[in-house]
Amino acid sequence: MDLEAPVDAWYVWLAVSIISATVAGIALGLPTGPPPDTNRAVNTIERTAGSSYDASATYDHDATEIKFDGRTLAMRNEHGTSRASLSYGHVVPVMGHERLENLTAGRSFEEEYAAELDDTETHALDDFLEDVEDAYDDNTGEWRTADDQLRVRTISTTPVPTIRASIELIYAAGTTHEATFAYEANTDTKLTFTAESRELDTYIEKSVEASPSRETAPARPYDFHKNSWLKFPVDVEIDAEGATICKETIRADRGSEMVPLCGPGGETIDITDTNLETRGYVNKNQESESFYVTLVSA
Repeated sequence: MDLEAPVDAWYVWLAVSIISATVAGIALGLPTGPPPDTNRAVNTIERTAGSSYDASATYDHDATEIKFDGRTLAMRNEHGTSRASLSYGHVVPVMGHERLENLTAGRSFEEEYAAELDDTETHALDDFLEDVEDAYDDNTGEWRTADDQLRVRTISTTPVPTIRASIELIYAAGTTHEATFAYEANTDTKLTFTAESRELDTYIEKSVEASPSRETAPARPYDFHKNSWLKFPVDVEIDAEGATICKETIRADRGSEMVPLCGPGGETIDITDTNLETRGYVNKNQESESFYVTLVSA
């Protein structure tokens, strides 16, 4: 009996071996898990990004790096990269910016910016929005190392001070010895009224603490400077926290009537760069006169 294998069998064995090795190599090169689920991350963000009031959410993920670029979120790990788009709008990635990261972790705006809120020479909203702009510029379009949790929070700031004010100068033969100021604000704010004669070197200076309730305050004798009366016309200015927000000239024909200084809609203290609103990530709640922005850390 001839037990010698056919020569063709060696070729078959060799071919099968090569194919097996190739398949094994391909199998070893295949990923052992999926890339991060970016769609779920985007859904988590948009649950809070649509709110104009404080809201927060978290999402546990397996990404090692994360990148925000406009409305696009990208996440990657050793298994691959995935991307998804935000339908609501821009958010601000805050990785590497401690104060903003603290906000995403649950710290309140009032706690994190307590020093600025307590300092009458500093505007907390200005500092907050500057921090937001810096974080946006630093992180947008850049891959950042991620931990295992995405933290999202929409922050609503304290209201922007809005002032309504009027003045009544009692007319007496072209002059006035009496002045009454009426004022209110949507938050506690220090106001300084200055009423100065154009033709005389005399003026009234009166400082008050405005609040959300309508109040009036008469000018006392010690509020008059260099003389006890003013002559019409009178130039009036209102300063709030060091910034002039209203001006008006009152002539004799408007004596003995309450003259609006800050218009019926109120004057907003100019404490922030309104161009930030055009960047897409800062929005304004017109009803509460506050700004809100969605912060994300990962």
